[in-house]
Amino acid sequence: MKLENARYMDEWIRVPLCGTGDKLYHYTTAEGARGIVQDKKFMATKSDFLNDKLEFQYALEVMEKLVQTYLVNETFAERFFTLVKEEIRRLGIISIEDGEDGPSDRMSFYVVAFSKLQNNALLWAEFTEFHGYCLEFSYEKLVEGFEERAFLHGTVIYDEKEQMTCLLEGLLSCIHGLVREGRTDLDGFFEENAEVSEESLQALAEDMAMVCSVYAMFFKKSFFEGEQEYRFVFTPLEKGGIEEQPKFRLFWQMFLPYILVEYGGGGKALPLESVMLGAKNNSDIATRGMKHFLKVQGLDIPVLLSDIPLRY
Repeated sequence: MKLENARYMDEWIRVPLCGTGDKLYHYTTAEGARGIVQDKKFMATKSDFLNDKLEFQYALEVMEKLVQTYLVNETFAERFFTLVKEEIRRLGIISIEDGEDGPSDRMSFYVVAFSKLQNNALLWAEFTEFHGYCLEFSYEKLVEGFEERAFLHGTVIYDEKEQMTCLLEGLLSCIHGLVREGRTDLDGFFEENAEVSEESLQALAEDMAMVCSVYAMFFKKSFFEGEQEYRFVFTPLEKGGIEEQPKFRLFWQMFLPYILVEYGGGGKALPLESVMLGAKNNSDIATRGMKHFLKVQGLDIPVLLSDIPLRY
């Protein structure tokens, strides 16, 4: 559900942003916590290796439902969706499955996932098996610290009706913009006997493909809603025309590609405000060890222990 007075990514892309004073939480392992606190580097996972490997393609499913719902002429609807899909494939932002060859890999996006929830059982289980750490950050300072590189950020949208509304508003904005440019045949786009030139339809498909591709980064299926995710999406850096190559971490005997995103170029302090230990990480040594680690890093912040009851 959209919030009143919410701030959005921009006029066309209605992805909600956090507000002044908001906190974000990052669940991670001991190794991940050390890298963030000691080196100020976040591990950003390649988009098609997230917990839902096809989530960047999910927005295309929603787009197809939107076209089928609002365009009553089935032949016209199919033609428009085909053009949008072709343009999305050309852009390469969304990896569309292409038979045995797998998804297109011409553009790479890497995600650092945060949550709006602290001490959440689902997130403890998914990311740390209750042994890890939950790091609390200032939202505003996080954004400031990443400003030296290109990225997008926003609240993940899980509700399909809201996703449809976002894409419909984007479609209407694209149509209105093109009509103002002189493509007046698009005024009848939603009519059953619409007569839209191929040139105008192609122009609309190109604009809508970009809108859909950006939303793809922030749409997830509803059964992930319990994560309440707020994500930062990065592209690899380029040096001399060569794209930054990923590193690989091992997780359950799998190789997962990632890049390291450094926080705070120019010496900004890490905006870490507290650290919570998972419920299984409840020994006195674990707590004292984290406190000592933070002290050595020059951080005087609370160290908390999750109080979630567990059955062993």
